[in-house]
Amino acid sequence: MKRSVYFTRSLLALLLLLLPSVLADEPQNPHPFRGLWKWTFTMPDGSQVNPRLELKYDEAGQLSGKTRLRPGTEMPVTNVIVQGNQLSFEVARERDGREVVTRYSGSLDGDTIKGKIVSNWSGDEQTYEWDARRLVGATGTWRWTTVFGEYAVENKLTLKQEGEKLTGKLSAFRAESEIKKGKFKDGRVSFEVEREREGEKSTNRFHGKISGDTIKGKMELNFFGRLRTNDWEAVRTD
Repeated sequence: MKRSVYFTRSLLALLLLLLPSVLADEPQNPHPFRGLWKWTFTMPDGSQVNPRLELKYDEAGQLSGKTRLRPGTEMPVTNVIVQGNQLSFEVARERDGREVVTRYSGSLDGDTIKGKIVSNWSGDEQTYEWDARRLVGATGTWRWTTVFGEYAVENKLTLKQEGEKLTGKLSAFRAESEIKKGKFKDGRVSFEVEREREGEKSTNRFHGKISGDTIKGKMELNFFGRLRTNDWEAVRTD
């Protein structure tokens, strides 16, 4: 009996000694801030914008990125500092012949960064709340142009991801259709769209891989009996 008690105590002592080493060996995310981030911001003039921030790491593990207020206004971020789950950086822009410097700082919690924005956009420094959400997976609005001879058709795809399931709508040819068999797995998107013309149905299939703000893949288009495969490159616009 004494030997059994002694063995149990010895085993417990050994486990307690090994526990810190086991915990230290647990894998940590080496790139916690990487990704696309979005938030809503009310400008000093009262207009509302949805800024975007793209962060990435180089081979040396250094964080860099670019941000925009609206499409076409991309600017690099500078003075990037990461300390644990804390992030700060600056963005310099020009407005009316003067430099506008905006400073961002916040804490990372999963797919959210919360903190403060300090900017002299209106002349004097103002402080605003910052609540940025990481854009994960396929959820969002995507657009692309399909060319048929002399005609160009603008396409708009709205997707909602729930696990591996995708739902949404495709707007094209002045019509809107629900997508079917939508799936998202390992960064890959696939779905079908059914169309009907003069009582005849056709099915178009889409499949591609997401890389940042872009889906690249193929469209298998069925023009009521005439099959055609095109490259597909959709850009996230929300």
